[in-house]
Amino acid sequence: EQQEMKSPMSRTLPVAEVALHIARGTTALAGLAAGAAVLDDTERARAARFRFDADRETYRAAHVLLRRALSAQASPAPAQWRFVAGGHGRPEIDTAASPAAAGLRFNLSHSRGLVCCAVTRAAPVGVDGECRRPLSDRAALAERFFAPSEAAAVRAAEAAGPDAAAEHFYALWTLKEAYVKALGLGLSMGLDRFAFSLGDGAPRSIGLTPEPDAPWPGGHWRCVLLRLDGGRCQVAAALPAPGGARFEMHLHGPAPLLPPEVAAATPGVELVPA
Repeated sequence: EQQEMKSPMSRTLPVAEVALHIARGTTALAGLAAGAAVLDDTERARAARFRFDADRETYRAAHVLLRRALSAQASPAPAQWRFVAGGHGRPEIDTAASPAAAGLRFNLSHSRGLVCCAVTRAAPVGVDGECRRPLSDRAALAERFFAPSEAAAVRAAEAAGPDAAAEHFYALWTLKEAYVKALGLGLSMGLDRFAFSLGDGAPRSIGLTPEPDAPWPGGHWRCVLLRLDGGRCQVAAALPAPGGARFEMHLHGPAPLLPPEVAAATPGVELVPA
């Protein structure tokens, strides 16, 4: 079923098409990692540097997923993609090796048990996936790293209980990570320079107050937050798209016990299953 949050902006602007690929769970990640023959020497070397087998498998699974997602959008086969380091070290497609991929943008995230990537031709895109870990100092972390309004929201969520507080903290964290990754800055950008807010309702609305020198106003951003496994994991994606964004969701691996749900979104976002 298609889920949509209407935008008050004119629909004469083009809608950004984004392919959002998600794989989670040991079976799905092992299946992807088994295809690691498509990786290049640099990726294999980076995977080998991880200390634990689970982290090596997660890295391989994420990069196999990315290559397959890119090949669904342009002609090179998964093993033929080549990458270069862009600004701030952000990986980008080597379009000299793959001219047909000119204009294709992507971002990748991996955490134990969860990998995801976003691919689009519209604009820089960021994606982040997180699964909950025990955190006893959520409020302190928010006070240290988040904007004041976000830290206050985390403190307020504590009144609803630890599960609600953890979900709210990770919702803000994944949204903020996706945003800075779309900007290509990563955590070198202070996370307290901009602020997300989550409204009421189902799905919740997402508001964004960008940093003072932001290249795009807050109303141009399209963000979506997905809730997986009853809230145990969350995936966020973000990109500047004044005309709105359509996220096509691709799930990899065995059918999940609980389907992902849209936890929150900005106006102008549509999410459809592939």
